[in-house]
Amino acid sequence: MKYYLDDTYEYDFLLIGISCHEKDYRISWALNQKLSLQLVKEKEDLEVFINKTNELSLHSVYTYKNTETHNEFILINNRSSAGFLIPEKQVADYLLIVKENFDFSSELFLKKIKNINFVLTAFKIPVEQLKSKENLIF
Repeated sequence: MKYYLDDTYEYDFLLIGISCHEKDYRISWALNQKLSLQLVKEKEDLEVFINKTNELSLHSVYTYKNTETHNEFILINNRSSAGFLIPEKQVADYLLIVKENFDFSSELFLKKIKNINFVLTAFKIPVEQLKSKENLIF
């Protein structure tokens, strides 16, 4: 007899792709300035096993939780030497996850990100359509 584990996760967060050629600490600093966040680098990088390259991929992570609104912001580097966290969105150098309250205009939020000097573009990513969305569960 075989048993199967049915993993069904809820992907109820806003996912924004950010294209820019700056280092992770620079985009984190710029997001903190433009969006009044306090993103801080986590001590441990996110580790993901990339099946295609058969390697372990390390991605830097910056987090901030607003205690008043209960929003949680997570900035993740999409690229590593081993591959992409979300391979189908290779144009996104960084991924910004916004969890909890969506009590703000996501369009205004995107506009503020796009107004950062070195950001090439920012765009919403429909999580449900991603094949590798399980990489965003950690």
